Amino acid sequence: MIRKDKKTFKDGTVKTQIRVTEGYRPYPNSSPKQRTVKSFGYLEDQTDLEAFWNEVNACNNSLKKKKDPTGRTPVAEMMYSDHNRLLNYGYKFPESVYRLLGIDSFINDYQKRSGFRGKYSLNEVFRYLVMDRILYPSSKREAAARLLNYYGLRSEFELPDIYRALDHFDCFFYDLQQYLNGKVTELTGRSLEYSFYDVTNYYTEKDFADPDEVYTDRRGRQTEGPALAQKGVSKEHQLTPIIQMGLFLDGNGIPVCMDVFRGNMSDSDTLKENLDGFKKEYGIRRTVVVADKGMNCSHNIDLLCSQGDGYVFSQVLKGTKGKRYREELFDPEGWHASESGDYRWKLITEEYTGHEIRFEEQDGEHTEKKKAVRRMRKVLLYWSKADAQMAAKKREEKLKRAERSTKNNAYGIMHGKDRYLKEETVLKETGEILEREQVAKVSVVDLEKAEKDALYDGYFAIITSEMDFDAAKIRSVYHGLWRIEESFRIMKSDLDARPIYVNTREHIRAHFLICFTALVIVRMIQHSMGERRLSAERIASCLRAANCLIEQGGYVRLLDVGGRIRYQEIPDKKTGKLVPSLKFSPEDQLAEDYRQIQETFGTDFYYAYAKQEIFKRFFSEIGLKR
Repeated sequence: MIRKDKKTFKDGTVKTQIRVTEGYRPYPNSSPKQRTVKSFGYLEDQTDLEAFWNEVNACNNSLKKKKDPTGRTPVAEMMYSDHNRLLNYGYKFPESVYRLLGIDSFINDYQKRSGFRGKYSLNEVFRYLVMDRILYPSSKREAAARLLNYYGLRSEFELPDIYRALDHFDCFFYDLQQYLNGKVTELTGRSLEYSFYDVTNYYTEKDFADPDEVYTDRRGRQTEGPALAQKGVSKEHQLTPIIQMGLFLDGNGIPVCMDVFRGNMSDSDTLKENLDGFKKEYGIRRTVVVADKGMNCSHNIDLLCSQGDGYVFSQVLKGTKGKRYREELFDPEGWHASESGDYRWKLITEEYTGHEIRFEEQDGEHTEKKKAVRRMRKVLLYWSKADAQMAAKKREEKLKRAERSTKNNAYGIMHGKDRYLKEETVLKETGEILEREQVAKVSVVDLEKAEKDALYDGYFAIITSEMDFDAAKIRSVYHGLWRIEESFRIMKSDLDARPIYVNTREHIRAHFLICFTALVIVRMIQHSMGERRLSAERIASCLRAANCLIEQGGYVRLLDVGGRIRYQEIPDKKTGKLVPSLKFSPEDQLAEDYRQIQETFGTDFYYAYAKQEIFKRFFSEIGLKR
């Protein structure tokens, strides 16, 4: 039916709004209600009333003729119509976690406090970018092109609004992380007795490092210094400028906080930058930081011990740093072995000289003061047969490549600064430069070095300040570090956090905040799944497959969530664990994963057709089991 509603504006103007509506019942035996099928704007704003009313009447007549409850339209009307557009509703599951964490309330409060005057909602932009990052990770420009691809998601903003919003996201870069920590602690009972820390880097699409800039540091001071994108040692062997990110995780593998640093900063220096804010802002009295050998430097150890914290770090055994452990390493006394003989370990106590570090503030600057002290720590030396075999196999491959390079120089390609180095051979006695015809340079394989490296095959060391830890406890705590490596993989691969396309410091930090929030949501879903948890890739795959069509008559047609054949799992002969085989299973992998997700969120909705009211009620019931 056609409705005419009078609307009075603030200036006293009265206009007539024209809508085509239809009646419906929200549920059986309920009172009838009306919903808008299409709004045609205000009658007084129309320039051609005859054409306007023809359009309104045509819409109303087509609605009267519509009697198919499934909402099917003739073939000639289907292409390029709103009723034929595929809409994703799978995002509703992570969106429910977004709401559970109260992120919408946090951003709306910020918007009110900051006096934001934009015509768009910061929360809508942030929520959209987080959901799109989980399902279809890509650039901000590509994300904006998908604004119409989600069922029921408000998206009253454009690409320029997204870039403007990134500046505001940077303003609550640290505050939102603290807020999320409080919510996650409330929901999961998070304990930060152990905090796992590591650093990785993300490459950009720039050719050159950014120039120095003026920015606001963590203490709110205006600082002039190097930009974030700098040339450094890329862990993915990229030659473009990179950006470092340090990440803290809790024992459940759920992110606690993160920060970004310039690409040429040493990994070990990032812990110093992160630790002070991590403890003060999160109200942590004492924590044991677990990290790999990249964080293991004397300054970090002194800093942790001076603050009353502990550490569990891996330790190199080769070179000058590992020299002090060689005697114990190759001494046959004191070693313990497993029943199979595949694992051996030795636990020793070591006294070492450290420094007590304190900071004195002068003229707003913090000056570091040191005092030498003696400390004790435990060192776990262990050997693994599987790791020894792997190391030997890798070295054998390197020796083969080295041998081939001596013959045809195929593996002697120079990179970077080496291209511009010049080498001359002289007589030591006189310093005379020899002519090229007088000398011959040859490359040989260094077998002696290979033999020395073979002595360390399968050996590892872990050092800890926790004197009450035994060998099993040290290994168990350190083993939890694999979760942070998995989180980095999720960030880089599943959330596609790199390459980084944005340029300014504010936009870069906002980009990482979006990725961090998406990672928290994915980890919360996995945590709720328990031992049956799905990988981030499988979660995103089945959520992307949850699509629907809006059909006339107020119906929603849900498409099948499936289409990927599952492989049968059989017990591994060595470990007994179930592993995928080459045989097909009669079950569908996506369908099974989607059932598990619905179970995790406490829902059970598998209808192919549903009224929009019932479908919306299904969304309101979605929530993580706690």
